[in-house]
Amino acid sequence: MGLARGIDRFSHGLGILTGLITLLMIGVGLFNVIGRFVDRYAGTALSSNSLLEAQWYLFSAVFLIGGAYVLSRDEHVRVDLLYTRLTQRGRAWINLLGTLLFLLPFCVLMLNVSWPWFLLSYRGNEGSPDPGGLLRWPVKLLVPLGFVLLLIAGVGMALKALGVLSGHHRYEEHDEVQAALADVELSDEERRALDELELARVEALRRDPPAGGN
Repeated sequence: MGLARGIDRFSHGLGILTGLITLLMIGVGLFNVIGRFVDRYAGTALSSNSLLEAQWYLFSAVFLIGGAYVLSRDEHVRVDLLYTRLTQRGRAWINLLGTLLFLLPFCVLMLNVSWPWFLLSYRGNEGSPDPGGLLRWPVKLLVPLGFVLLLIAGVGMALKALGVLSGHHRYEEHDEVQAALADVELSDEERRALDELELARVEALRRDPPAGGN
């Protein structure tokens, strides 16, 4: 599990970097809005194509770099209705098979597609078709980079799933909903429903008790 923890720490750093990029993106976007307003009424040239393109370059970086961090936190939206109802081992099998059969091969496929695409742009020093725009190859580099980071996070996810199956790791139970409802006034019927859900969760934990450490 040491490698998995190292990948988690690396992904946490990506999360911090993504947060900083998000703040920068907001700042550039705000400047663009104010600049266009001032330009319209004062005849200045505060806004430019380079700043407009920088905004969507940063927007691309948020998702392509931040995706690996979100995966390491297991916070990507799941569309199935069964995952949260499964035991720890059931979730581990889904994560392991899904990662090995779908996520990692998809990352490799996208690397094979996006890396030559970036190299072509880099060797040709591709620029923006708009006057005063930015070079195109830096943002194209983000695509293979993003899939490399996602691949690394996927390896960490698979290792954690193996840890759960071998009894050396346990997935964290997300109790954010319970915390959010702590100070909410609920009817007796709603409280009974929550109690039933809690009993079901405890029963699931009893069937699949914690084994080993984290």
